[in-house]
Amino acid sequence: MTSEHAISYEDLEKRRQKVAASRKPSPIQPQLESESEAMQAIHEIFNPSLKIPVREGPFRAPDIIVPEDFNVERDVDIKKLAELKEVFLLFDTDCDGLISKADLRFTFAALGCETSEEQLEEMLKEAKDPLDLDAFVELMSFRTVELDPEDVLLEAWSKWDLYGTGKIDEKMMYEELTSFGDKLSLSEATEALRHAPLVKPKCLDDPPMIDYPAFCHLLCGVRKPPSN
Repeated sequence: MTSEHAISYEDLEKRRQKVAASRKPSPIQPQLESESEAMQAIHEIFNPSLKIPVREGPFRAPDIIVPEDFNVERDVDIKKLAELKEVFLLFDTDCDGLISKADLRFTFAALGCETSEEQLEEMLKEAKDPLDLDAFVELMSFRTVELDPEDVLLEAWSKWDLYGTGKIDEKMMYEELTSFGDKLSLSEATEALRHAPLVKPKCLDDPPMIDYPAFCHLLCGVRKPPSN
């Protein structure tokens, strides 16, 4: 749909008021509750609430898994597996099905990161040789084995999202992190939220809001959600 034909919430409200004003008075007064439900439906279309994954039964934290007991086919979420394959193709710059030191050097240079030969060699030491797709998936799975699945993080962050908007006030999160539980210093809280994506404000007066579903996607591991 092009911007010329896009209909905003304000346009719908103006049309509703115009139609209502042109109608003749009815002996039967409309129910305010019905009108409220209609406006709520319109509001939901233009401002959809975040759908948090629904769990059957009480919350259960993921089981602790050590790398030696990790199985890719059994433990890796299929969506995360597809993302790892995309990342592998990004690093495999010469398309030979392997990630070499030259591939790493080229990729980091393209990203504007200066990396020494020693750092490149250190990266490759952690992986099996040759570093093909299977070895890469295994390596990344081991590196993230202790991180929570995405839906677990979403469920935790949603506790601060009272209206299901997918956004949390950044200032409030700083206050939570530095004032409650295992209190962080301001510098620690700043580091913890350094990569948190912010929602583009609709006006200059809007406070900075964290897009926490996107942040959870960055923080999560590749494990499957725990079964209930």
